[in-house]
Amino acid sequence: MKGSKESWQSIAVKLGLRLIRINAMWKKTGIALRKEIETKQRKESSKPPAKVYTLCSVEEREIAGYPYYVISAKSLSGGNQILYLHGGGYVLKISPLHWEFLAGMADKLKCTIAVPMYPLAPQYGHKEVFQMLVPLYEEMLAQSSECGDKLVVMGDSAGGGMGLALVQLLKEKGIPRPAHTILISPVLDMTFSNPEIKAVERKDPVTAVPAIKEIAQWYAGDQEITSHLISPAYGEVTDIGPVSIFTGTHDIVYPDVKRFKDRLLVEGIKIGYYEYPQMLHVWPLFFFPESKTARAQIRAIIEAL
Repeated sequence: MKGSKESWQSIAVKLGLRLIRINAMWKKTGIALRKEIETKQRKESSKPPAKVYTLCSVEEREIAGYPYYVISAKSLSGGNQILYLHGGGYVLKISPLHWEFLAGMADKLKCTIAVPMYPLAPQYGHKEVFQMLVPLYEEMLAQSSECGDKLVVMGDSAGGGMGLALVQLLKEKGIPRPAHTILISPVLDMTFSNPEIKAVERKDPVTAVPAIKEIAQWYAGDQEITSHLISPAYGEVTDIGPVSIFTGTHDIVYPDVKRFKDRLLVEGIKIGYYEYPQMLHVWPLFFFPESKTARAQIRAIIEAL
């Protein structure tokens, strides 16, 4: 996508997001940040909107004491399985934008997608998250092996970071890795110490550094922020299997994604790297032309397994 002209629809979306100041929460710290997060967690619902039920079959289940949803195409024909980890800065519930993206994926790919409602900071941290994700992955792995399906781990933003950390943890535990890992605007380094971030932050209408650096402390708990379970960019990358990364140059995580990609290339690790100029954070979840192109590329990766 390098060198392509940004669509007017993308420009309009970014302008609209700036006008409504969607990134205002991410500029807060301290008591103000905690209060806003607690209010959002209380008010927002994780339940799939009506449109999801129109396109897909939906089932709510539980594992390790936490709920998760399983959505599948109504005309399911033995498609692959996806474990999807939603973004939200480790503190926000899944959004309608996520649900519409996932319903479209399930419908077009004729696959099954498990969507964990993982525990959120500040009340919970990474330990509780992986206490849920590892057994869920193992359960899905057993099902996919039994059915001859492929299992994909996919996530956006915070969920993308969790996805890569999960794959690294699976390797440590000797659990077979997924057939593919797909990361959309992943948060890979929770220190946000890359000096290139400051310039990109001014272009990003979605998120900002101050809140995320504070949230990182909540999520890490008694671990260092540079632990690979919090910041997977610092983790072991050999034998993690096929990975595809989608990143936009107007995305606050872009500098760290680019640095991680360069590290993988130096270490001889092959990845699929999709860099879109001027794209904002998690743009594949939106509905403008570049979003549709990225979604088609994601589907092609999964269909080729």
